[in-house]
Amino acid sequence: MKICTLASSSSGNCTLVSQGSTHILIDAGISLRRITAGLRQFGLEVEDLAGVLVTHEHTDHISGIKMLVRHHKVAIMAPRGVAAAVCRCVAEAQPCVSYFDAGSEFVVGELSVKSFQTMHDTPESVGYRFDDGRKTFAFVTDVGCITPAVLDGALGADMAVIEANHDLVLLKKGNYPAYLKRRILSDRGHLSNDDSGRLAVRLVQSGTQQIVLAHLSRENNTPRLARETVGAALAGCGASPGRDVRLETAPPDVPSDVYIL
Repeated sequence: MKICTLASSSSGNCTLVSQGSTHILIDAGISLRRITAGLRQFGLEVEDLAGVLVTHEHTDHISGIKMLVRHHKVAIMAPRGVAAAVCRCVAEAQPCVSYFDAGSEFVVGELSVKSFQTMHDTPESVGYRFDDGRKTFAFVTDVGCITPAVLDGALGADMAVIEANHDLVLLKKGNYPAYLKRRILSDRGHLSNDDSGRLAVRLVQSGTQQIVLAHLSRENNTPRLARETVGAALAGCGASPGRDVRLETAPPDVPSDVYIL
């Protein structure tokens, strides 16, 4: 299995998961032009996609869907509530949208996919776990808080992309209005670096060997702060980043390294 984040920030999110001839995007929150350019770096075209798996309907996760379905009729797959929201937001996507029940497992090409519910400030949101029969990968962003469902979906994965949205001090001292700070800090908002560190510890204890910190806020976080906070949490449980686990941050606007499982 190969994984690459094409974009990861509050401005846009899109991740490529590939196994053999099966290529799936998790979210499409960037332009068709950027998606096409990102895919071409791997010798792929949009027509090679098996589909887009959507986590939830916020703009930074679905803004590219309109052009994807208009020009390429790409399959859009989402849990029932998210699928309905996508169709409301992008009416022309309706013929391309299929849905499943959150928490269900299904197969897309050469990948087995399990969805798991997350707590975010939408009526429904999910993360995803992928299994190629040999290795597993968990995608865990926009989760609000760490719930039993999130742990069930993520623990034991060989690699995980996890949210490290904000540094608590930067957010609390920053210029965001009070209502927005409350939203981000709530159980239906975003994981802080400290939250991400706690999740990373649980992951490494369950066998995870690669962790990519994602969805970092430009205003309330930095890659250095995220790595230092999560790295300190891992060191506190006896796991050394670089020795026991690969720990990196996803770039906001350009493709990441290709992670191979």
